Amino acid sequence: MPRLILLATSTTALLLSGVDVPNAKVSMTSRALDDVEYPASWPFDARDLTPEDNSNDQLFYLVPKFVNHAGDECRASLTQYYEAALPPKGTGAVLDLCSSWTSHYPKGYKAKRCAALGLNALELLANPCKTEWAVQNLNVDPTLPYDDDSFDVITNSLSCDYLTSPLEVFQEMRRVLRPGGLAAMAFTNRCFPTKVVPCWTRPFTEPAHARIVASYYHFAGFEDISVADVSPDGWVGQRDPMIVVQARAPGGGYPGEGVF
Repeated sequence: MPRLILLATSTTALLLSGVDVPNAKVSMTSRALDDVEYPASWPFDARDLTPEDNSNDQLFYLVPKFVNHAGDECRASLTQYYEAALPPKGTGAVLDLCSSWTSHYPKGYKAKRCAALGLNALELLANPCKTEWAVQNLNVDPTLPYDDDSFDVITNSLSCDYLTSPLEVFQEMRRVLRPGGLAAMAFTNRCFPTKVVPCWTRPFTEPAHARIVASYYHFAGFEDISVADVSPDGWVGQRDPMIVVQARAPGGGYPGEGVF
């Protein structure tokens, strides 16, 4: 799959969706939504969202995969983003969707409540950030097993490209987020090619991926959609990118001081 060969601009702090992201940079990807125009109706159909391998994902993850799905510098950049986006340690309620043995949160971090929802029980048991966990295949049942207005932040690290019912999942995310709550979908340029949804490959570029995730947010009713390019510095093609598309649940100010 083709990659753009570009020099990433220097890192600077940017305020995006109410998050002061210390390692964000201005790039083609961070500006992917500058001229975006959303269609009047949901633009994706079964041809866009049915992977080549449409077998049960729980069978695919039956054997635990205690591996990393991004490079060291790339994962460190994501962790630095989470340092800025997550509630202070010991406070707030966080949901990590498509979770595994690692959520890429800062070392030693644990919110007052941290729910990890994923496909493999052994991986979830090994996750050090969780306070609770649940096994659920969102491609079979996108309904989240949580009450309305339960969480301050929802994260998804490196898995939003596998969702075959993204509209339903994002609508559920909006339901369980508190008013003004933050959703953060992180991705890089690695994937299981036969399991990723086809629209992710047409084309396989970070700006295109950012616009896909932004569309998911838009049609699910989120607000203040933005793109944080927190990729490590260097030439694209010599390091993995790391992109976070984030948005806010409607209905109130941002959770923050005095809320968590």
